[in-house]
Amino acid sequence: MRQLRPARWAASAFVAVLALGACGAGQEAETARETPDVAGVDGTVGQVSLDDVFLDAEDTVEAGASVPLRGVLTNDAEHADRLVGVSTPAAESVRLLDESGAPSADGIELPAGGQVEAVSEAVRMQVEGVNAPISPTDTVPVTFTFATAGEVELDVPVTPGPGPVD
Repeated sequence: MRQLRPARWAASAFVAVLALGACGAGQEAETARETPDVAGVDGTVGQVSLDDVFLDAEDTVEAGASVPLRGVLTNDAEHADRLVGVSTPAAESVRLLDESGAPSADGIELPAGGQVEAVSEAVRMQVEGVNAPISPTDTVPVTFTFATAGEVELDVPVTPGPGPVD
């Protein structure tokens, strides 16, 4: 049996170490970052959390157009709260809708310890009468007013949602 020369042995060992080192990168690698499903913004007021809030548009929202405002509203309080208003200087109004999509004059109820999921489920907030074009790189200031928790303003991005709602 032939013996490996020291230089060949060192080179073989170096290649083996490099190959095994690459296996260790796995989920710890710089490129293995988790990407959220929706590039929305988050905020909190009182015991209400707003998660993944975004204007649902594939492209620029033109002046005069309407666009869904989506997000998840979670009430961690022991008592129900209600979203009573949403406003933005970027549009004439924001209409609050019930589960069937009809206008809701009473706002949107957030049950105690519960949530309203309006990312992939029914549209619950509709921005109407956009004042000027809003591009996908823009953010829009939006103020959410809750009966108990109070007000919070978020800089809401424009991004395409997760797809059609069944």
